[in-house]
Amino acid sequence: MPPLPSLLAPYIIRTDIKVNKSNLKTFCKPCIEELGEEEGQKTWFPNKKDRIVQHFKKCTNFFAQTNEEQRKEIFELLQTNNNNVITNIIPQKRTYSTSSQASLASSSSHKVAVINRSSCYGPMDNYIVRSLSKEDLKKFNMLLLRLTVSCGWALSWVNNPEAKELFDFLNPFLKLPDRRVLGGDILKQVVADADKAMETALKEDPVG
Repeated sequence: MPPLPSLLAPYIIRTDIKVNKSNLKTFCKPCIEELGEEEGQKTWFPNKKDRIVQHFKKCTNFFAQTNEEQRKEIFELLQTNNNNVITNIIPQKRTYSTSSQASLASSSSHKVAVINRSSCYGPMDNYIVRSLSKEDLKKFNMLLLRLTVSCGWALSWVNNPEAKELFDFLNPFLKLPDRRVLGGDILKQVVADADKAMETALKEDPVG
């Protein structure tokens, strides 16, 4: 396994504990310093660059101990991975007829352009990471329910892996509730809030 970038060294604690044949258990140093050893060591990851950076992007303790410039340098390590993937995807040169070469060039150019547009910036949470407040979560759940009703979707859509992947891409703190929760506690809360708002509006209506 290649050595980890030196940028990560001040923020991790390495161990000799094997996770598998090629990876060792690694801890987040800011988590241990902020939460204490016992609590901080509950979060760990293998000594792989992408896994470490993914944790840092979601770690409020890491954010508390770093400035924007430091975070940007570390988060850009993932973009290096993306660029390597793009390079590996481009096919090697072969011998084709003139017409085939033109067709292949056009097709390859289009595919590479699509790959660049979708991956060169990395996940959105490289730049937008914020945990949800209690009010944020309440509004998020209400909007989810409105979206479900408006689109005529079954409640089970929130359990769809592709839906979860989309929301995790938008913001790792946006966790979709289980369908039972959406159709149970969240629905009851939204209905109760709507009833309360209607009652308040009726009381304040001078005509009524």
